[in-house]
Amino acid sequence: MITTTIKMLLARRLRLAASTLAVLAGVAFVAGTLVLTDTIAATLHDAFAGMNAGTDVVVRDRPAGQEFGDQRGPIDAALVATVAAVDGVEAAEGRIQAPVQLLNPHGRPVGTSSPIAATLGGNWVAVDRLNPFRLAAGRPPRADEEVVIDRGSAKQTGYRVGDTVTVLVQAKPTRVRVVGIATFGAADSPAGGSYVGFSRAAAQRLLGRPGKVDAIAAAATAGVSQQELRDRIARVTPATVEVVTGAAITTEERRQVKQLTGFVNRFLLAFALIALFVGSFIIYNTFSILVAQRSRELALLRALGASRRQVLTLVLGEAAATGLVAALLGLAAGIGVAAGLKALLAAFGLDVPAAGLAVTPRTVLVSLLAGLLVSLAAAVLPARRAARVAPLAALRELAHDAAGHSRRRLVLGAAVTALGAGALLGGLASGSEAALPVVGLGGALLFLGVTVIGPVLARPVTRLVGAPLAALAGMPGRLARANALRSPKRTSATAAALMIGVGLVGFATIVAASSKASTAAYLDRVFTADFVVESGSFGPGGLSSDLAGRLERLPEVKAAAGVRQGLAVVDGARADLMAVDPTSYAKIVDLGVTSGRLQDLDADGIAVLDTVATAKGWSVGDRVPVRFPETGQQRLTVAAIYHTSVGGVGSYLVGLPVYQANFAHQVDARVFVDRADGVSAAAARAAIQQLLADYPTATLQDQTEFKQAQATQIDQVLNFVYLLLALAVVIALLGIANTLALSILERTRELGLLRAVGMTRRQLRATVRYEAVIIALFGTVLGLLIAVFFGWAMVTAVAEEQVRLAMPAPQLAVITLAATLAGVLAAVLPARRASRLDVLAAIATE
Repeated sequence: MITTTIKMLLARRLRLAASTLAVLAGVAFVAGTLVLTDTIAATLHDAFAGMNAGTDVVVRDRPAGQEFGDQRGPIDAALVATVAAVDGVEAAEGRIQAPVQLLNPHGRPVGTSSPIAATLGGNWVAVDRLNPFRLAAGRPPRADEEVVIDRGSAKQTGYRVGDTVTVLVQAKPTRVRVVGIATFGAADSPAGGSYVGFSRAAAQRLLGRPGKVDAIAAAATAGVSQQELRDRIARVTPATVEVVTGAAITTEERRQVKQLTGFVNRFLLAFALIALFVGSFIIYNTFSILVAQRSRELALLRALGASRRQVLTLVLGEAAATGLVAALLGLAAGIGVAAGLKALLAAFGLDVPAAGLAVTPRTVLVSLLAGLLVSLAAAVLPARRAARVAPLAALRELAHDAAGHSRRRLVLGAAVTALGAGALLGGLASGSEAALPVVGLGGALLFLGVTVIGPVLARPVTRLVGAPLAALAGMPGRLARANALRSPKRTSATAAALMIGVGLVGFATIVAASSKASTAAYLDRVFTADFVVESGSFGPGGLSSDLAGRLERLPEVKAAAGVRQGLAVVDGARADLMAVDPTSYAKIVDLGVTSGRLQDLDADGIAVLDTVATAKGWSVGDRVPVRFPETGQQRLTVAAIYHTSVGGVGSYLVGLPVYQANFAHQVDARVFVDRADGVSAAAARAAIQQLLADYPTATLQDQTEFKQAQATQIDQVLNFVYLLLALAVVIALLGIANTLALSILERTRELGLLRAVGMTRRQLRATVRYEAVIIALFGTVLGLLIAVFFGWAMVTAVAEEQVRLAMPAPQLAVITLAATLAGVLAAVLPARRASRLDVLAAIATE
C-alpha cells in the first residue's frame, strides 16, 4: 500500500498542487509570525541583558498598584548616598528616565515612541559598570545644555559631536549641544529606539524629577553576591522602597517582553489560523472530488483484496504527504514572510526592532505539525467515504449527490451554527480579553455550521443567483447553473472558503463603518471649539504645557484650554482623570454644572459627572479618596457636579494644581481653541499656525478636519486588517480554480459531447466562467449574512460605549462585485483548459 500511495501521489501531483499551495501559504504565515516575534524577543532580551549586565541590585519605589500595571513613582535622590555607603557596594548611581524626542534637522521627531521601540531620555550614568551605553565619540554631558545621543539616531540625522540640536522635553522644544555619541552595548541604539542623555542635574530639572530619581542601581564589590548585597541595602532603606537583585530585574523585563511579543504573536497568528482554516476547505474539497473520481479505482483495490483500513490509510497517506511537503515549503517561505510582516508593521507605524532571524525548534515543530494536522483533519471525511466504497461500485456509475436533501445535515448544521453563535455572543458579552479564544471558537463553529448546512442552501440560493445568468447568457448560463445545482455539496464546499474570507472582510468593513459613524455622532455632540491642536506623538507624548497660555495671548484667540489626562484610582475604581484650567476651559465648553463651581477646582478639588455622583451618593463638599501612581493616596473635595461629558472630559475633572502636584509628566493631550469675536476662521488659523511653528509635533485641525482624522485612523486599521485577510481570500479563490479544474477532469467526456453537438470553444469557456460566478456569489451571499451577524453582535456587546450599527452599503456592494470578478479570474485557466479539450479524445474518456 505504501508503494501504491507513492504511485498515486505522483500520478496526481498536479491535481494536489492547489491543496499544497493552500497549506504552504497558511504554514508560511504561521512560521513567519513565529520567526518575527522570536526575533523581536531575542533582540529585546539582548538589550535588557546588556542594560543590566553590571547591575547587581536595584532600589526602586514599590508598585503603585495592580490598577497601574508596573508603573512606579520616583524615590528620594538622597537615598543614592545611603546606598553607596553600604558595606559591599562598589558604586551606586541614580537613574532617571522619561519620554524625550530628538528632532531631525527638518524639525521632525526621530523615531516613533512605542512599547517596543521607545524614544527616551535620562541622566548619563557616570559609573561605566552601571551604564549600558558606551561612548563612541566625544565625552559625557557636564552642563545643562549638553547631551549624548545614541549612534543610531546620529546616523539617521547626520548629527555629529558639536552640533546644536532640538529635543522635546515634556513636549517643550529645548536647544542642546551634542557632546557625545554612544552605542548601546554593541548596538547602535536601545532595541531600535532613541536615547538622549543629560547631566543628572539637567535630567532632574527637565524631566520633572527635582530631588528625585526613578531608581538606584548598585554594583557589588568582589566576593559579595547579589542576594547578600540586596539584604544589606534593604536593612538601611525605608519600607516604602523595594530592593531587588539585577537577576530578578532581568527576569522581570524578559517576562514583560514575553507579554508584549505575545500580543503581537496572538494577533498575527489569528490571521494565520484563518488562512489555514480556509485552506482546509480546499484540501477537503480536493480529496472529496478525487475520491469521487476514483470510486472505480478504489473499488477495484477492494475487489483485489485491500481492506477498508488499507484504503483509509491510502487516502490519509496521500493527505499526510501533501501536508508534510507543503509544511516544509511553508517553513522555508516563512522567513520571507517574517520580513514582509515586519515591513507591513513598519508601514503602519510600528517599526519593530529585529536583528537577524531567530528560527527556533518550536517554530519548526509548530509549522510542520500545523501543515500535517490540517491536511489530515481535512481529509478524514473523504478518506472514510473512500474506505466505504464497495467492490461492486467498480461496475456502477457515480451516485447522484443528494446532499441537498439531507434532514440530518440540516439538523446537525443548525445545532453547530447555534452553538457557535452562542459562544460568540457569550464571549463578546463578557468583555474580557480572556474570552477572546471563546469568541474565536464561536466564529469558527459558526462558519462550520453554515458550511454543514451549505448543501441544503445551495440549491435555492444557486437557483436565485443563477437565474439572471440563465435568462441573459443563454445556453452557457443555463448549463452553468445546472452544473452548480447538480452537485450542491461540491458547490457549497467550494464556496465555503470564499464565504469565510468575505465574511471576515465584510465584518471588518461593518465594524469600521459603525465606529466612524459613532465617532462622528459623538464629536458632533462634544466638539464645541473652533479648533483643536493635536499632538503627532504616540504613547506618553503630548503638547507642551505652555502652549495653551501662549495661544490664549494671541489677539485672534478668545480662549485656549489644554486638557491633560492621567490614570488614577477614584473610590477604589480605576478611572481616567482629566485636568484643565477651569477659567479658560469654561469660556469654550459648557459642562452644565448643576452644583458647585468649576472655579473652585483648586489644590484639592474634583468635579464629578452627575450620574457618577448619584450612583456613589456624593454631593459638593464630600471628600473623595483618590490614589495616584506617583504620590499615593490623597483625598479630594467635590467642588462641582456636571451633567454633560463634552470637550474631552469624562467622569472626573480636576484643576491643574492637583495634576501638577501628583503627576511628573506635565503635557497636554490636546488644546481646544476658540477664535475671538469678529475674527474670521482663516485669520485665526493663520495666527495659530504661525505660533505652532515652535511646536514641531502639534497639528491644527478644525471640526471637520478633526473628524476626518479620527476616520482616517480607523481606515488605517481597516486597511491593515484587509492586507492580513488578503491571503485567506487568495486561498479561497485558489480553491474555486482548483474545484473547477478537477470538475473539468471529471466531466471530460461530457464536455467532449457538448463540443461534438455544436458548442463552441467560446460558449464552453463562458459556461465554466459563469459557474465560477455562481459559486462566488453563493459564497459572497453567505459571507455577507455572517458579516452582518458578526457586526450586530460586536456592536451589541459594546452598547455601553454608544457605538451604533452602520451598514456601509456601497462598500458591501464593492465587496460583492470584487468577489464576483475574482471568481471570473479564478476560472480563467480552467475555462481555457476546458475549451482546448480534444473532442474525440474527450468522448473516448471513461
